[in-house]
Amino acid sequence: MKNWIKFKRMIYYSFAPLIRVWTCYSWKWCFSKKPNIWLVVGAGCTSFKGWFCTDKSFLDISNRRDFEKYFKKKNISKILAEHVLEHLTDSDLKAMAKNFAEFSSDDINIRIAVPDGNHKNQNYIDAVKPGGLGSGADDHKHLFTHESLAKYFTDAGFIATYLEYWDNNNYFITKYKKDENGFIKRSLINDSRNADGSPNYTSIIIDFKKRH
Repeated sequence: MKNWIKFKRMIYYSFAPLIRVWTCYSWKWCFSKKPNIWLVVGAGCTSFKGWFCTDKSFLDISNRRDFEKYFKKKNISKILAEHVLEHLTDSDLKAMAKNFAEFSSDDINIRIAVPDGNHKNQNYIDAVKPGGLGSGADDHKHLFTHESLAKYFTDAGFIATYLEYWDNNNYFITKYKKDENGFIKRSLINDSRNADGSPNYTSIIIDFKKRH
C-alpha cells in the first residue's frame, strides 16, 4: 500500500509544472467571474464545484507574500481544509491563521478538518499520530484535540463553532451536516468506514468566523 501511495505521489509531482500552469489560468478565470473566492487549500487532486482548489506548489498558506500576490484586491469568503493542518509546523500554523485573518472578508467561514487526537479507538490513533501507520502519517507534525486546534485560530481573532469531535471524556459529538461551507469526506456521515452508524473514522471539524 505504501509503495502505491509513493507511486501516486511521484506521478502527481511529475506533472506539477503542468498543474501550476493550468492552475494559473484557472485562477485568472475564477477572479474574473467571482468577486469573492471560495478556497480549498491542500486540495491535491480533489475538486468541488464553485470552489477554487489549490496546493502548496501554488499557494503556501504560511507565506504572506503568496496572499499578497493573489488576494490583495480580492476577498476570500470561504476556506476549506481537510486533513492538511496536521502537516504544518507550529510556526506555519500561526502564520497561516494570521494570513487567513488578514486576507479574508469580514464574514469569512473557515472549515477545518483534522485527525482527532481524542478518538477512543487506539487503532485510529496509531494510524494518524505523527510517524503513525496510516497514509501520510509519516509527515504528520501534530495530533490535535478540538481545543489545541481551535487555539491557533482564536489567538488570531476567530471564534470557533465545533461541528464534530471527541471530547476529553471520550464522548463523541457531531453537528456536521452537508452544506455550502464545505464537504468533509472523513466525517461520520460521509466516510464509508462508518457505514454501520458507528464513529469508526471521524475528524475534528470546526468552523471559524471572525470575532467582531
